[in-house]
Amino acid sequence: MRPAPGRTRRRRRLRGPTLAAILAVACASLADAQTDPAAPAADEAPRVSLRANLEWITAVRGTDPSETRLNPGNATFRLPQLVWITDVRPNVRLEIGPRWQLVARPRWRGTIEQSWATGLPRQDRARGTAEMTELYANWRPADAVSFAYGLQNFQWGPAELLGPSNRIFHEVGIFRDPLYSVRGKHLARVNVSAGKQWSLVALADLGATSEAPFRAGAPFERAAQAKLEFTTASGASYIGVTGGARLRETPWFGTYGALAVTEGLSAYLDASLQRGSEAWYPVATAPGAAAFETADRGSGHLRVLAVAGLRYTFVSGVDARVEYVHQDAGYSSAQSDLSALAVATQATRAAVEQWLAPGLEFLGRRLALVSVRVPDLEPADRLDVQGRYLVSFTDRSGVVFVTSSLEAADALVLFGSATFTYGREFAEFARLARASVVVGAVWSW
Repeated sequence: MRPAPGRTRRRRRLRGPTLAAILAVACASLADAQTDPAAPAADEAPRVSLRANLEWITAVRGTDPSETRLNPGNATFRLPQLVWITDVRPNVRLEIGPRWQLVARPRWRGTIEQSWATGLPRQDRARGTAEMTELYANWRPADAVSFAYGLQNFQWGPAELLGPSNRIFHEVGIFRDPLYSVRGKHLARVNVSAGKQWSLVALADLGATSEAPFRAGAPFERAAQAKLEFTTASGASYIGVTGGARLRETPWFGTYGALAVTEGLSAYLDASLQRGSEAWYPVATAPGAAAFETADRGSGHLRVLAVAGLRYTFVSGVDARVEYVHQDAGYSSAQSDLSALAVATQATRAAVEQWLAPGLEFLGRRLALVSVRVPDLEPADRLDVQGRYLVSFTDRSGVVFVTSSLEAADALVLFGSATFTYGREFAEFARLARASVVVGAVWSW
């Protein structure tokens, strides 16, 4: 992504946790290099192994757009009501000796979109995109140390819905089904472990990708983050602390962890704390008019993003969760309505993008998730079903997402997903679509 016009990019050094981790790695590597029994002899050629598999997904999605003043009869946004999808996902892993790994996960996706609107002719659009979702090299000079560089998807945290303590990735897990995928980022990563209980990870996000920015229109800025984690001897409970910063933004700090309460029951927390917010907010500019501004940037107010949850795993394998999300930087109900006025006032593509991607995981300030996964159903223990219900207490909107998969054959999985939303006209979950259905198949080789 190019920087915004008129902005001068300056090189800055990444300090703090990243530098400390790199120094620790250097010391560990020098100490282990002389005595590592796993290192190959000088006259021995390293063993090379190649593993590869391929997934081919075909699916069709139908969507019912919401009828709103911003999109009457789907005439403004022209959301595709019917989408035909084919998705090819190779996965290649090359291992050179015991210390080197090369991973490549390219992807090709083709779609045919059909949309129609009241009083307008149908629009058809076909397109194909090729991208590399992950491509990185991993070097493990010692058992307790590893380096990785390249396009990587690296996440952590106990919650299903999101991971607030990871401010480099902003993934939300409500709509996860076989079509869901995460694009890697240009990361340099260092992992250091001390036994099985202590681990330190430092990573730096060094380059932009073709993925749309988390905050619409924002230029890419380098970022660094580190986390220190302690796990109990049983592995059932753990706690971690994190800290990081992005250039030209205030630093953030976070924590995450899970506690095994009883057999099958655990409680967990994932949270981050940062001063101010870089998100777009709707601001009234005149009677009956509004615009989007970064109104909270540099405000100095402490903004907490946290998710707390309970998880119970039954003996049968059924997994149930309840999670609560608190987001200080979120919109109020009045701001949600005002954001629609800002779109109507400006009537530009940029305003629509700011409305859809303001730079927040969710629009609301208080949300709750209920999730239940039931595996190994009939026929022949081959059917899995999962349901998620997410509600925003801020604007009283909600979304229900149900997905299922059936192992029809050794290399064939059939799946289906359905989404239903409710809420006021410009509420968070109901402003674009009322419902959607997906059916498809996954072939694996």
